[in-house]
Amino acid sequence: MVFTRRVITRTYADYTRYRPALRQDFLYRCAYCLRHEYFLGGEAGCVIDHHRPKGGLYARPDLLTVYQNLYWCCHECNGNKGDTWPAPEQYTAGQRFLDPCKPEDDHNLHWHVADNGTRTALTTVGTYTIAKLVLDREGLNYHRQRLMRWEREYAELVAALEAWEFEPTMQALLEARLTELRTWLEPPVFPRSKHKQERGGIS
Repeated sequence: MVFTRRVITRTYADYTRYRPALRQDFLYRCAYCLRHEYFLGGEAGCVIDHHRPKGGLYARPDLLTVYQNLYWCCHECNGNKGDTWPAPEQYTAGQRFLDPCKPEDDHNLHWHVADNGTRTALTTVGTYTIAKLVLDREGLNYHRQRLMRWEREYAELVAALEAWEFEPTMQALLEARLTELRTWLEPPVFPRSKHKQERGGIS
């Protein structure tokens, strides 16, 4: 998956003001593990990640409020990434984080996902990103396995409903299951509560 950013015409001194735009540009998903915020407790399950970190040995404080350096990210991936950034010689050798806003860094080009949800790196970038963000953690493997199972079931149900006629009760049950699966594969997006916003509930 590759994310396409909008062109920002208004800049903010407070980078957290970009939250609404980032959520939309990253399709309400973590830029790295791709989990939808629906499975993370909603908007509160994600934070703004500075791709080039604002702290650490290779800090880029000049990019603190630059929109192109901001990524929508789950708490877990953000915590694992922290202020980590490769040394120049590592970066040149391909030991760097995947940048999912660049076509050459499409997730699918850097690792393969097996039916059991595990990832196998295909490139040096994939190896580095998986290791530093711990993208092979058990919970993520389970989540990916479940998503793939839902995708297969959804495709099978669509094919069955198109090919066969079912008695009304069974038809209704199958259509209800299809709707349920669609909700999980294309999750709804919920606005953050007004109470949280008023209290400054921003990461």
